[in-house]
Amino acid sequence: MAGEIQNTSRIPITLSRTLGVGRVTLLGIGALLGGGIFTLIGHAAGLSGGGLVIAILLGALISFLNLNAYVSLATTFPQAGGGYTWVKTGLGNLQGFLSGWFSFMASAVACALYAVSFGIFAREFFTLIGPIPFVENADIWKIIFTVFIIVIFGFVHRRGVGFSGTAGGLVTISILSILVLYILFGVKHLFEIPFEQIRLNTNPLLPFGIAGVLQAAGLFYIAFEGSEIQAQSGEEAKNPSRTLKIGLFSSWAIISGLYLLISAIMIAATEGVGLPSWSLLGESGERAIIESANQFIPFGYPLMIIGGLLANIAALNATIYASSRVLFAMARDNFVWSKLSKINPATKTPYLALLASVITIIAAAIFLPLKDIASVADILFILLFMQLNIAYIQLRRKKPEAEWYYVVPFGVLLPISAIILYVALIVALFHVSPTAIYLTIIWLLLGLVNYLGYVRVAGEKKLEQEIKYEHATRFQQKSGYRIVVPVEENKTGIDDITKIAFEMARAENGEIFALHIHEISQFLPLDIPFDAEEKKEVLDRIESAAIQRKFNVYTRIVAARSVPETLLDVVQVEDGDLLIMEWDGYVSKKGFIFGKKIDTVLHRAHCDLIVAKLDGPIEHVRKILIPVPTEDNHNLRFTGRVINALTPTLNAEVTVAMVIPEETKLLEQLRLQGVLEKHLQELKLKNIRSIDTKIMRSDYIVSAIIQESDKYDAIVLPADRGRISKAIGMGTIPEQVAKRSNKIVLMTKGYRGIVQPFFDYIQSRF
Repeated sequence: MAGEIQNTSRIPITLSRTLGVGRVTLLGIGALLGGGIFTLIGHAAGLSGGGLVIAILLGALISFLNLNAYVSLATTFPQAGGGYTWVKTGLGNLQGFLSGWFSFMASAVACALYAVSFGIFAREFFTLIGPIPFVENADIWKIIFTVFIIVIFGFVHRRGVGFSGTAGGLVTISILSILVLYILFGVKHLFEIPFEQIRLNTNPLLPFGIAGVLQAAGLFYIAFEGSEIQAQSGEEAKNPSRTLKIGLFSSWAIISGLYLLISAIMIAATEGVGLPSWSLLGESGERAIIESANQFIPFGYPLMIIGGLLANIAALNATIYASSRVLFAMARDNFVWSKLSKINPATKTPYLALLASVITIIAAAIFLPLKDIASVADILFILLFMQLNIAYIQLRRKKPEAEWYYVVPFGVLLPISAIILYVALIVALFHVSPTAIYLTIIWLLLGLVNYLGYVRVAGEKKLEQEIKYEHATRFQQKSGYRIVVPVEENKTGIDDITKIAFEMARAENGEIFALHIHEISQFLPLDIPFDAEEKKEVLDRIESAAIQRKFNVYTRIVAARSVPETLLDVVQVEDGDLLIMEWDGYVSKKGFIFGKKIDTVLHRAHCDLIVAKLDGPIEHVRKILIPVPTEDNHNLRFTGRVINALTPTLNAEVTVAMVIPEETKLLEQLRLQGVLEKHLQELKLKNIRSIDTKIMRSDYIVSAIIQESDKYDAIVLPADRGRISKAIGMGTIPEQVAKRSNKIVLMTKGYRGIVQPFFDYIQSRF
């Protein structure tokens, strides 16, 4: 037994579902109405001139492209953590960790922006009333107000999201009322000022060109980043498939309309005293909307100060919530200090994650200038959004079993367009704030240090807590190729699976890691007793056979909530290079090819894979059929390695066959014959008794393979995204062949990392 089991009796940590459509919508609006419209719009006007409306329209468009992926993922996988959770699932632990690392700091820095903005407006408010007592330096009071509001909202959120959500909703409605007044009086003022003033304000429309528009769109984009904050509420939303879809789209539509109207009125209706309005607005900076409203709204000056205070309070409410929730989710996954996932039993809030967020927000608010704060938040959010759009594409491919409540229109076109536009915004932001780029790089490096120094160790510790039995026998130093063999209950072919593992270990100079995972319901404590003797007997048999062959061998029994998730963790932590799994045969559940366990591992394991259907002893195989597609196949090289490992013992003959359409013309057949020869070279078969190639004419690929396989003892199918298996990594044709064939079927898939499959998928969609 590997050490003591700690905290294994806990039921999985979850949050309570209390948020409806209205509160999720107001949460997003509150996040979007903060420092952007009341603090940054003047700076954006100074960068873009009369093109402010175009900059905001561009921001709204990019936000909409990104929003589609958010709606799809939030409604399908409604969990605390938002983008971090989806990126981790779609792109793996490292990318998942970085997305959470970006998301936490982005929300915290955005919250710092709103706190600083609140401090500015609070100072204005008290200056309006009269001299501020005790301290003559107004900047000191700005810092005091900034820290004060952060601490206050830290206590508010410690009381629970129900209280802060209600308060935030009332504040958001008040802000909307003030901004509607601005629009109404602004439209009225447009009909009262001379046309020459409007022409002065808008001519030239783009005084700083497209570059200025991009810089303004990048700086102001933080005002469109509420979707990530709303997504954090997924685990606390009632009926999330409906609530999040309506809430996300509604808040975007309301905010985009408001921003466009306000920016158009601000540029056209503000009088710049002989100068274009955007010049005055740029010089006014964070006071721009106050200066504009003071010209045409009765009591506009105090009204906008109150609006600015309320807007930043609403944004603080949303962003402090988001930063604490993503930190909570990361701690729950052991990506940061696990104690940050502790929940207050009375209020159901992650109080330690909230405290860490408050400390981070205060530090950013005190030490960073306003424009740098906004730019850092923008860049971090943009990096997260880029990862999220890639993750959406990956998850659509990797999660066929999921019930997708919303699918992004036009395939991958919208996510790819969003990624390209985000790259343009990052380039533009470098010219706005180089400091922000440098700070982002530093934060990235700190994240990598944390991941390499803590996350891996934490993952190993987590697995150690779940281990019920383990044993190891070594004949040499740990080799570079480790073969993981999961031993499941009621599997009849484990001896043949083990023989395949031994042959691969011999060919690759590898070692064996035999594992049994005992799955325990989430409603039961993880340390509940179970009978492990039968599993131990099977593992001992594998260990004895490995010892006879002088292979290093490790055996382990683990208790876990999820077999596929734990198997993936073991592959990562134990540096697994090859995973060999047995398939029982056809499953009828919709969305699955080989069954939930195999499908999940198949799409997410970062190692080579062999899935075997064994309808007879492997040692009786003397003739092997390898069907190959008419397109390129990246798995052929690994398939060749498997064949080379097996055939010396089996002394088998190999036929590489291709199925082509019945009506294929002669010239096309000659071309395909060349493709077949190329595939044969890619296999790199060695020391085979006999190698043959064959072209088969048929419009029914599966039937042709099945008919031809009658002459053979085994079929080896390389996974592919071409005609051999279009559906997913291993798809419908391998499934049907294995289902219908009474022969041994091996399906092989070589690991290629994350980037290449992603680009292959993109290419396949165009």
